[in-house]
Amino acid sequence: MRGAIIGDIIGSAFIDSPQPSLKFQLLKPFSAYTDDTVLTISTADAILSGKPYCNKLRQWTQHYPKAGYQPAFLEWALSNNPNEIYKSKGDGAARRISPIGFAATTLDEAMEEARKATIVTHPDEAKITASQALCGSIFLAKSGKKKSEIRDFLCNQLGYELPETLTKECATILNERYQSPVPCAIMAVLVSDNFENAIRHAIWIDGPSNTLGSITGAVAQAYYKHIPKSIIRKSLARLSPELEDILSQFENKYCQPFLIYKKEIQFNFH
Repeated sequence: MRGAIIGDIIGSAFIDSPQPSLKFQLLKPFSAYTDDTVLTISTADAILSGKPYCNKLRQWTQHYPKAGYQPAFLEWALSNNPNEIYKSKGDGAARRISPIGFAATTLDEAMEEARKATIVTHPDEAKITASQALCGSIFLAKSGKKKSEIRDFLCNQLGYELPETLTKECATILNERYQSPVPCAIMAVLVSDNFENAIRHAIWIDGPSNTLGSITGAVAQAYYKHIPKSIIRKSLARLSPELEDILSQFENKYCQPFLIYKKEIQFNFH
């Protein structure tokens, strides 16, 4: 899960700054967490507490109302009407639901929980598929599956036909075809050789860099099972104690065991 937050923090500095190559300063003085991190924490808290995704989504947004949300989403989250429905046309829920992939005990569970968490704000089939692609990929990656097996899952179960190489041009095509940054973000992992390289690819292809970084970071953490300590230290030092506390609780419970995946472990979803 920390991979998602690190990716968001790194990507935050490049939202309006396309990079011509993979060689750029990874973390800048003004790199900071965004709404992607706050909402990822909300999903983790929902899993830890057994509370509904929607309730935690509103709660954490209300605690951090200036994290950079879309105006319509913020209005909905701050509303006193719990029955009010919000339908977003944005990048999708995938940027906030990576904890599901880490906590799930089966691929089916990852897929179903991804659907439940997504329809809270994005009741759209393309967005649901994107969320399932992310959580399914994280589950397979943490379970030790090869990149070719993750690619086969995306193609055979979700209809994502991904190229062998990643270019800025094919990234644009993938975004338009699948109406989501998820395919490109996962591609950044598939063409990489370590966590940092995956993040660099995610930023380099242009687009919503913090969201791409967050999605890529989550899958890269699950697949490589290693993030350089210097990147962890310099990134997570920018979190508030409250955000860091939920991150630590979640990782201690769900991310420590995935190096040796134990199928018999049962996690309680609401």
